[in-house]
Amino acid sequence: MTAQVKDAMADRGGHSQAGKDETTLAELRKSVTEIANEVAKIAEKRGQAVKDAAQAGTSELRRSIRRQPVLAMGIAAAAGALVAITVVPRASRARSASRWDSWVPQVSRADLYDVADSVQRSVSRAMNAVPGTSSLERLVEALSKSESRETLNEVVQKAGSWFQRLKQPNSS
Repeated sequence: MTAQVKDAMADRGGHSQAGKDETTLAELRKSVTEIANEVAKIAEKRGQAVKDAAQAGTSELRRSIRRQPVLAMGIAAAAGALVAITVVPRASRARSASRWDSWVPQVSRADLYDVADSVQRSVSRAMNAVPGTSSLERLVEALSKSESRETLNEVVQKAGSWFQRLKQPNSS
């Protein structure tokens, strides 16, 4: 039957190549399926062998523990102590300082708040010490309220007049 289909496909001409491609594809699928089945069988056999070996080792270990329970407890205690020594860090161990730690200061959040507070107090003392503080405030307010259409010259003129007023009380 398949030979008749192949002959019919060959008689048509151009479709014979498509038929060959389909049969090649089917053969490839079949070979891939066979390979996958072989791999599955091998993996299953190896898994079963490992499982059998583990069960045999477990049963032998249980027999040894039943025969000599004191020795088994001693070995378990020694192994636990070794794990504890290697895993748990010692509190008395001095932490070695790296070169980077010696260059970088240890700054906490409280230190930053203290610095900010001292800067704020210094600025407020300096502002209260300057006699032209109200003029400075008026200039800042005028600059913040100035419209975008005002030119840079007007802003510079306002700043110049403010500096001249600031100088006048100092010269008298």
